[in-house]
Amino acid sequence: MAVGRSDTLQELITILETMFGETIIGSDINLVKHLFYSLKADQREFPFDYEGDKLNSIVEEVGEDTLILYVPYLQPKGILRAKISFEILNILYQFEVVLLDFWEDHVRIKIPSELQAAAFRKNIRVAVDDLFMNYVILYRSLSGGERELGKNLSVEQRFFHLMKEIKKDNPSLKLINLMATEYILGVSKDFEIVFFGPGKEEGFLTKFIRKYNRSVYVPDCSLIMNYIGEEKDPFLDNFRDEYLHLVKTQSQAKADEFFRELQKAEIRDFMISYVVTPIRLFNDPIGYIRVYTTAMDKFSIVQQQALYIEELGEILTYALTKVYIRQDNFRNEEAVTRILDISMNGLLYEIEDARTFQYLKKHNIIKMFVPIQERELVLRGEVVRFLELPNGKFHLGVNFFDSNPDDMVYLQNYIFSKKLKILSE
Repeated sequence: MAVGRSDTLQELITILETMFGETIIGSDINLVKHLFYSLKADQREFPFDYEGDKLNSIVEEVGEDTLILYVPYLQPKGILRAKISFEILNILYQFEVVLLDFWEDHVRIKIPSELQAAAFRKNIRVAVDDLFMNYVILYRSLSGGERELGKNLSVEQRFFHLMKEIKKDNPSLKLINLMATEYILGVSKDFEIVFFGPGKEEGFLTKFIRKYNRSVYVPDCSLIMNYIGEEKDPFLDNFRDEYLHLVKTQSQAKADEFFRELQKAEIRDFMISYVVTPIRLFNDPIGYIRVYTTAMDKFSIVQQQALYIEELGEILTYALTKVYIRQDNFRNEEAVTRILDISMNGLLYEIEDARTFQYLKKHNIIKMFVPIQERELVLRGEVVRFLELPNGKFHLGVNFFDSNPDDMVYLQNYIFSKKLKILSE
C-alpha cells in the first residue's frame, strides 16, 4: 500500500476497494488523483516551483491522467519539469511533475503515477473562520525587496529623525509633515507640496506627474535644453519624453512652442532652478513636492540637493502607504484582513485590496496584531506566498520569525484547543 494515506482517505479507499476491487482504486495514481480532487474542491493554493521561480497554483481541472493548473505569472522557459507540494490533513506531499502544455497563466501536467514523498508536518495547521488581524509593514528598504545596505544606511543617516518616527507602529502624519518641511527648508525656502484632488485645476506639472510618475530636475531655467535636451542629468529626468510625445502627436513646431512658452513663463516668475518629485500612495502618484530657487535667492539647486529631495519624496511615499495600510485601509470593509488558517510556523490570510497585495510583494516584512480571546498576539513574519484568485480576492502566506514574549505559548494553546474541537466534531 502506498505511503502517506490519512485514516479518513484510507477508510474511503477500503470501502471503494470492497465495491470495485483493489486493482482499480488501490493504485497509487488513483490515490494521487483523489489528492488533487481534494485540492480542487477546496480551491486550495499550493507552491509551484519552476526553474527557480516560486509561484503559486490551484487545480482547475482533473482529467483521466492529466491536470490543468492555474499558475499566475507563469513564463515558459523550455524546461518541461516542475516541483509541487501541498498539505492535506497535516501530511505534506511533494511531487516532481511533467509539463505538457502552456497557455495564458495555465499549464497542463501529467498526474504522477505514484507517491514520491510524503511526511507528517511538525506543526499542525488549523483552519479558522473567526480570526481577523491588523498589521503594519516593517522597514527593510524604501523600494522594498532586498535591503540595499549602502543606499539605505545613507538615507537613514540623512533623515535620521524622520525615519525614526516612520519606523513606529503608528507614526504621526502631523509630525512627519513638520519634519519633512524642515528638511526641505534646508535646501530652499521656496517650495510647495501639492496633493491632487477633485475640483482642483490641473496644470502642466500635475498632468506630467500623473502621466509619467517620476522626478524632474531643471538646473538652469535659462537654457531650453535643460527642459527637452538629450543630455539630461544621469539620475534625474527632464521633460524630453513629453516633448517627443508632442512632436509625434502634433508637430515639432508646436512642441517647441509649448516648451518655449513654459520656459518664458517660469523666467517671468524669476525662476532659476527647480526639482519636482512625486508623492505616491502605494505606487500611484497623489501629489508632488516642488522645490525651487528664484533670482532673489542668488543660488541654484545642484544635483546633490535634487537627489536629496527625491529621496525625501520616496520616504513620504513609504510613510503615507504605511499609515494607510495600518489605519485607513481597515476602515474599508473590502480591506478586512481575514485569517484562513494558522500554525506555529505561520498563517494564511485573505484581503480584497489589489494595491495592498501588489505592494506587499516587495514590502513583505510585516508585524501582525492577532486578537485571540483576551490577548492580542504580536507576531512578526515574512509574506512568502501570493495568490490572486479569480473572485477578486487575494491570499497571502506568512512565515513567522519573531513574537512578543509568551505569545507563541498562547498561540499553541489556541491551536491545540481548536484541533480538539475539530476532532470532537
